Amino acid sequence: MSVHTNRPATPTRQEYTAFTGGLVLVLLLILLMAVLFCGWVFAQRMERLYEGHIYPNVYALGVPLGGMTQTQAVAALEAAASKVNAGMLILTDGDKRWSFAWSQAGLRLDTRAMAEEAYRVGRDGRFEGQLSIWLKSHAVPLRFAYDAEAGLAVLSQVAQEASLPPTEAGIELRNGQVVVVPGKPGRVVNVTQTLMALTRASSGLERVEVPLVFDVVQPATPDTSAVVAQAENLLTRTITLTAYEVLTDKNLVWTLGRETIAKWLRLAPGPDGETRVDVNLYAIRDTLVALAEGLGDGRGFRYDEAAQQILEVFDAGGGTVAVYLTHPQRVYSVQPGDTLTSIGAKFGMPSGLVAEANPGMDYDHLSVGQQIIIPSQDILTPYMPVPGKRIVVSLAEQRVRVYENGALLYDWPVSTGIASSPTHRGVFQILGKHEKAYASQWNLWMPYFLAVYPAGGGVENGFHELPILANGQRLWAGSLGRPASYGCIILGIPEAQTLYNWAEVGVVVVIE
Repeated sequence: MSVHTNRPATPTRQEYTAFTGGLVLVLLLILLMAVLFCGWVFAQRMERLYEGHIYPNVYALGVPLGGMTQTQAVAALEAAASKVNAGMLILTDGDKRWSFAWSQAGLRLDTRAMAEEAYRVGRDGRFEGQLSIWLKSHAVPLRFAYDAEAGLAVLSQVAQEASLPPTEAGIELRNGQVVVVPGKPGRVVNVTQTLMALTRASSGLERVEVPLVFDVVQPATPDTSAVVAQAENLLTRTITLTAYEVLTDKNLVWTLGRETIAKWLRLAPGPDGETRVDVNLYAIRDTLVALAEGLGDGRGFRYDEAAQQILEVFDAGGGTVAVYLTHPQRVYSVQPGDTLTSIGAKFGMPSGLVAEANPGMDYDHLSVGQQIIIPSQDILTPYMPVPGKRIVVSLAEQRVRVYENGALLYDWPVSTGIASSPTHRGVFQILGKHEKAYASQWNLWMPYFLAVYPAGGGVENGFHELPILANGQRLWAGSLGRPASYGCIILGIPEAQTLYNWAEVGVVVVIE
């Protein structure tokens, strides 16, 4: 009889492997949970540590922002933004281009938006997001803001240049006949629509070309038959232009007729809105410039003054207009033996005025070839000459002769300047009248004083009666007929008063 004993079964190799694997899995899970717990604890600790501050490893514009508050980040980004070139804006009308830095046109880096976005990095509520900031850097993308007011300012600046007014219809003569020339459309920048296009294009860090948007402006359409009739009526008028050349005692005359006046006419809206024929003041000025070019020698007119004179006479129906003839400043090259006095004498210019026109020049040591400015004759004859009146002083004869309408009216003896203080030769004018002038330099009175020319240094020389000293004595009595004065032209007692009453400011005085 056999006996059986019950013993526990030995685990198989397969069961052992399964047990070991399960144990390892449990340990890994425990480890993972420990790691996650530690990570959570670390994240919570970092959240408290960086409360109100940007997490580490966060950058914008290459600036590390970790540990900064948003306000600090904005300040740091502003400093960096000033060095960033946001590109160019180009406005174009198809032919011409206007270039501006985008910063000038209103586009700028939005540093506040970038700082806010930097603060949000790692704060999306996900653990992996918080953990990732420690594993790698985070670059905040650029953010831009657009200032429409700055863009509007740029557009307004360009619009002034890019907008073109319509060319209105005009008038011209063709084969002697008045013809109305049609106008051409103009254009004006549509700022609102262009600004919308500019706003859409403002993406930053680019070279962007934005076409200007234009509105077409049509010219007025005149009633052709009416304006032709008006123009023909105006073209029946004529202007006779005269100018007196004081240096040669000649009258220059121009007759301005149909061909010239036609260039002055233009079409303009009238008070009732209807197109009418008008006179262009600037076209008259252009005519004067052309006449001056024909004169040569740099002579010309007081253009604005003369154009206004002509317009007034033309509006009154036409006639004669006397205008002032101007003379240029000159430059003289010093010749051997020249002195300040001799140079002034060559040009009929008081030496004191030559000295004032060349400050700092040593006139005691002039060198051959040295350039000296000679003032304009207009300094000596600034007024419109009085027609028909003329005074001539002969230094050689020590006489004055007064002419009216070409006839000799008076012929008197005078005393002019002595050699050390001569009376200057030249063409002058009566510049002013003083019934009793005072010469402080010599403490004397000069009755019936007629200023003739500025001698320099604020001194004027002119005609006057025998001067009266402070003690009442007449100076130079009995000297008439020979040089005696310090530059003035001395007349007898009745003669000085007679000349004073006859002469007007502007009468030409020739001293020869």
